[in-house]
Amino acid sequence: MKNNMKVLVAAVFACVALMISCKKENVPSIDDYPLNYTIEEIPVTSDIPVGAYLYTTASAFEDQNHWPRIHDPYDPQNGKIGPYVEPELGQYKLEATDNGIYNMSKIVEWAKQAKIDFLITPPVKENPNVLYPGNMNGTDSLITNQLGEHPSLLGSVNMGELRYAIAVDIGNFSSGLNNNALLENAAKITVSGVELTREERLYNFMKRISDYFKDETYYRTNGRPVIVLSNPHQLYTADSKKVYDNIRSTIKEHTGDDVYIIAKQQQWSPSARYTYFFLNGMVDAVTMDNMCNVGGGMWERTYMLSQLINENFKFNKDYINQHFGIDFVPSASPSFSQYTNSGATVDYNIPPIYKDEAAFRERCNVAKMNLGRTPMVLIESFNDWVKDSQIEPAWEDYGNGYGTKYLDIVRDEFKVK
Repeated sequence: MKNNMKVLVAAVFACVALMISCKKENVPSIDDYPLNYTIEEIPVTSDIPVGAYLYTTASAFEDQNHWPRIHDPYDPQNGKIGPYVEPELGQYKLEATDNGIYNMSKIVEWAKQAKIDFLITPPVKENPNVLYPGNMNGTDSLITNQLGEHPSLLGSVNMGELRYAIAVDIGNFSSGLNNNALLENAAKITVSGVELTREERLYNFMKRISDYFKDETYYRTNGRPVIVLSNPHQLYTADSKKVYDNIRSTIKEHTGDDVYIIAKQQQWSPSARYTYFFLNGMVDAVTMDNMCNVGGGMWERTYMLSQLINENFKFNKDYINQHFGIDFVPSASPSFSQYTNSGATVDYNIPPIYKDEAAFRERCNVAKMNLGRTPMVLIESFNDWVKDSQIEPAWEDYGNGYGTKYLDIVRDEFKVK
């Protein structure tokens, strides 16, 4: 009996030991988590071309709510979660005034300090009420003229080696279009006695934009002038390949140039969603909108954000290359917040990504890890204060002021030291 009891006890202990052993072997480890990796510093062996988005500042600096929110400290109990900074240029405007030109000159100076290769204009809109060459929004053309060689109009700022490229507001042009109202079927309009289809207006708009390609200060990659399409997913067409081919041929006939088209894709979205838009249209490259805009309620994206951006970039880069042969242009952003734009009640559902030097360097390295065949990186943004995504300097002696730190990071991360 005693022997049987000993055997039974031994068996029980053996089973318990086996269970413990198995449990230990099957315990999940953080080492096995697929996002648990370090974003390594990628050394720069040759300068990487860098563009930075430029924005008008009227909504940030003239709105009675936006401007105070830029200065708000982090005080969630009182509904304030602002960036708590003071722009070095104060409440400036980008427009055709002495003050506007002065501010543009300072922006150009800072861009040179960061060794940015080209500034991307605020998205340019069509003026549908005037025939070519007046079919470009007047305020947009004035800003563009400041960056280009137009001394008879404004007196260009001292661009030096800095260049500019035009962003085209496709969303504004595509007003009223949807999957049941395609570009080819949109209503005609009559301008100065001339009847125009919406499709003809598009080609005339692109023709007007291509007039700037003759500027010595216009940015080119491999000899081709670059344009960036904002909201290209809103251009609903029956045949996007035909439309984009016509855009290219219109510009070619007008300027002799083969344009390099970059489509700015919505952040965190899968490229396959846009097959019938700019992918079938065969743009030259796709870039991403501000990836620090993690989306409403997506707080989980704020953890290991750099790793998540890297995985998103890798997936979309591989997809568009394998299925369409289209190149990829990674973006990098220092921060993002909806608070300045919309206020606390909205922003609490949209996680803010505050400025952090180490985190921005990580995202710059993510961009370097995902360079396309034609290496290029786009910074979102130079001066979008309303979204707190700017690298433009803020006074160091006010709040969370950072001086020229983010200009220096861009230079350090993308240019040979």
